[in-house]
Amino acid sequence: DKTSLSNKVMVLAMLAMIVAMLVIVASDVETSIEEEAVETVVVVHHDSNAASDSSASSSYSTPIESTTSTSTEFNGFSKIIGFHEPSFENIYGANYYFKPKGVGYPLAPTGGVHPIYMIDNPTDEDGNAITPPTDYDNYELSPYTDKRLKMTPEERQKEQSYWYGKLQLIRNEYGYWKFKDPYPFKNKGKSRPVVDWASIKTNGNPLHGEISKEDFPKDSWQTDSDYITNFIGEAKALIHRVREGIYAEYGWATSSLTSEQISQRNVYLGVHIASEISGIGPDIGVAWIYQDSFDALVKKLLNAMMTNDHFFVTLGGHSAAAGHGNNFFQSYMMQFHDVMEPVFDRLGMVLVTANLAQGGMGTLQAVLAGGDIYGEKDFMVWDSSMTEKGALQDVFGRMMLLSGHRVPILFDIGGGKGFMDALRKEVGAHVGGVTSGNPHLAETESIEQAASLPHALQHLFCKGGVPTCGQTQFKYNATCWTDRVDVETPPTEQNKGYGGQAKWHPGNRAHQLIARRMTLLFLRALDEAMNIWLKATVSEGSPLDGKYWHLAEEEKKIRDALKSANATATPCGGLMTLTPRVCNTPMRGATEWTPRYRGDESSIRRLLKPSPSGYVPIMVGGETEQVYGGREARIPQQRIPIGEVDVAMIARSLPQRPRSQRRSLSTSEISAGAASVETMRSGHHRHSYISGPSSMLRNATNHRTSTLSRRLADDSGSIVPGEGWEVQNGHIGYCDGTSNAVCGRDKSSNCLMTGHNDGRGGLDGDALSGWVVFNLKDVTQGLFLARMESWWPFESNMRTEGWTAVNNGKGSRHRHLKAPPPPKPADYRVEIAVNGVIIKSMNETEFNELCIVPGYNLGICTLWDDEERARKN
Repeated sequence: DKTSLSNKVMVLAMLAMIVAMLVIVASDVETSIEEEAVETVVVVHHDSNAASDSSASSSYSTPIESTTSTSTEFNGFSKIIGFHEPSFENIYGANYYFKPKGVGYPLAPTGGVHPIYMIDNPTDEDGNAITPPTDYDNYELSPYTDKRLKMTPEERQKEQSYWYGKLQLIRNEYGYWKFKDPYPFKNKGKSRPVVDWASIKTNGNPLHGEISKEDFPKDSWQTDSDYITNFIGEAKALIHRVREGIYAEYGWATSSLTSEQISQRNVYLGVHIASEISGIGPDIGVAWIYQDSFDALVKKLLNAMMTNDHFFVTLGGHSAAAGHGNNFFQSYMMQFHDVMEPVFDRLGMVLVTANLAQGGMGTLQAVLAGGDIYGEKDFMVWDSSMTEKGALQDVFGRMMLLSGHRVPILFDIGGGKGFMDALRKEVGAHVGGVTSGNPHLAETESIEQAASLPHALQHLFCKGGVPTCGQTQFKYNATCWTDRVDVETPPTEQNKGYGGQAKWHPGNRAHQLIARRMTLLFLRALDEAMNIWLKATVSEGSPLDGKYWHLAEEEKKIRDALKSANATATPCGGLMTLTPRVCNTPMRGATEWTPRYRGDESSIRRLLKPSPSGYVPIMVGGETEQVYGGREARIPQQRIPIGEVDVAMIARSLPQRPRSQRRSLSTSEISAGAASVETMRSGHHRHSYISGPSSMLRNATNHRTSTLSRRLADDSGSIVPGEGWEVQNGHIGYCDGTSNAVCGRDKSSNCLMTGHNDGRGGLDGDALSGWVVFNLKDVTQGLFLARMESWWPFESNMRTEGWTAVNNGKGSRHRHLKAPPPPKPADYRVEIAVNGVIIKSMNETEFNELCIVPGYNLGICTLWDDEERARKN
């Protein structure tokens, strides 16, 4: 009957996943790499590290396709494709999306716990069909009953009972997401027609999906005004309850305030929007943004909602931004993601939040290859004021606006407003930032009084003379290990304390407040997006006209202004004195440092041609597998205390499951569950699969081999890849800075659950290593830079230990060397070749003339600068 059907569909609508994904942009330019002969090879003899530039693009469009999707079957159930139904959050590994075909990108990264798109009937690397786990629809399961955590059955039962009660209290007080699409009821369970977004490439940009109103297929959700009106109502209710949760979390609950206090609170915890620079005060509200920049953010969000697309929020910064002193998931980027990911999910988008900050460094070494190391970005956060001043900040802004397909909004966490304002004035960049200081939140006056404050405020701001806000025991609650059943005894004894808890690093509560500042900005922008959408629907009908959500034309104006600037006259050009044209050139590249956007797909090793024996530099140390795999378990000591507001739970709030589907956890199930996590010990993870028109990246090793085994130069000549290069000090695992990362859990780690991704690997070679050969494709500007560390000590390369000749005597270039003294020997040479032809052979002095040191620990060398090539392109 109708009631039974309604219940069944409601339950089925709960299948899927909740978390962000990191995806690889695969434009037709990149796809063509697989099909064309290699055009350009840059090879470097004796030294390492590289970044390549590819700004080639094409302008074309293809016919718009639409499909009518049927349901997908698995585990005996049928799942209707969802647009605004909640996804499934898997606390153990990859999450599951049931989204329309074409959502996502044609090239899927391998590694980590990246989402699985069920609509594409994915298979694992052995060809077996991927199906959701047994509890795929149990969104009421407490993450603190994780089968990997060492708990008694009674403790698990108690935890789950408490969780059920907490969920219901949230439903009663704040509400829950209850949007349902009536279309399947009226059409025998079929899903709506959808646009195949994978076929949309507007002005050469495959990511914006900018089609006209007439191009949406009939009955697609974008054309249904009733659907949109109901959806907007639910969306505004979701935005409201998350915002109310934050207010209550910080002691400003609406229910406890007078109307006058509510007005004050809305200013204190509001977003300050102004049209002129003089109208911005650093201490007004929780965040500031210019009116035109706010409008741009609203339009970006409408674009992502109209196309069911991904939205990228990315951070570049130093150790404080990375979250050192805290567990990775306590950093403000991950706390922002924890609350906002379910909001984006309910609104039909996929939020990708990446913390790409690196300890002890700024951002320059990454932004000079920003298209590949930072990847795509809609909202680019800068937090590097301790390590970057002046022109270094300008380089960041220009490179981020130039690289990738999307032009991001620049967002300052502190100390960067000046360079952002300058770029706004020069090229029309959109900028904003968090405010400084205490936004009228209660202060800690003593240890006793702090206990009466909301948990989020305890020891966050201290009244004059009270020291606890800076004391480790009150400031941090990070841990290296918690007892778990999948690893009974870690291979290395775990640190009883926690490193990195310096006085200049913010604690977990300070990180949370930054996250909430950003969250309140996004909630304000989403609310405004819904207002615009509803007004347009009432007055103009559906779909929403492109003037509200098309981005390409406006973003092109910003990029054109950057590219036409006199690079030498910019602060960036004054810093990059050897190659000022880098300041208006979109750069790409690779690194052995982590985190990086595509994991190993953005590593230097990915660009290397193998030696004649098939050798590609490997990471020394022998560790290739992690101690355990899967998504990191929640740390019990970091949970929100009983009785405190849990904003992330409010954001995830869903209807109560039918009692017939709620069940207790039996002892046998708990034991079986604990046994099942044995498969996570080895560190092997099921890869993800994302739909698209081109071939999938199913196996990183096979893919790498097929790409790198092409003939780059005449192997019979002198330019032959050497045998003596290696990678030192790198992180193992998939380290992309997102919640999907599975990184650095090697056997030698004394802090396995830290979660941090930042590591400094290096491609290491010496005079016996031979040539290192990079396979670079689509190089249009003839510009090749490398960050190089020439200070590594002699005999630091383990690969060539005991060798007396180049390549250990293999090949045609035998040259016996005596051990050099500390200074470089007289016959020291660095040689560079392009397409098999040596273009430079330099002694130490000549080589040093190609290098600059623009910042701490930053030696950047220009190995190839062919301006004639740039003019031709």
